[in-house]
Amino acid sequence: MNTMKKFTTFTACAAIVPVLTLGSAAFAQTQTGTGMQGKEQSTSTTGQGTMGQRGSTHNGSENGFFSNSPVGALYADDIIGKTIKHRASDEDVGSIDDLVIGDDGSIIGVLVTTGGFLGMGGQEVNLSWDELHHTMEDGEYEFYTDITEDALRNAPKYGRK
Repeated sequence: MNTMKKFTTFTACAAIVPVLTLGSAAFAQTQTGTGMQGKEQSTSTTGQGTMGQRGSTHNGSENGFFSNSPVGALYADDIIGKTIKHRASDEDVGSIDDLVIGDDGSIIGVLVTTGGFLGMGGQEVNLSWDELHHTMEDGEYEFYTDITEDALRNAPKYGRK
């Protein structure tokens, strides 16, 4: 009798688990859908937001994966370690040490070390991504800004949290 009771309990659990799993997945899908509609409405009124900046993340992807590099893609190693030049004088004004990523996943700034000697003693500042311009020269990205090295040196020192 004890074996029969265990079998009945096991059968009941086996029947209930898929129902609970599917039910919670449907609930999560409903909640996510509602949240995204609210986001789409709020982003369409401002003209910016995740849909405007990241809406194309699935272009050319299959099931969320890319088989090739997306058109116009920039990689972190295309940016980090590069020298920034002043656009008018073509003089080096600093080097990019890191990327600052916003809540929506887009690059909002770069950490730039300016000044110093042989990579030591420089000041780290956070330069807005909008202040950078890039071009492709001989297969490598070149970064330019209209901000002078003196202005970068006098910018507030950046402190990470």
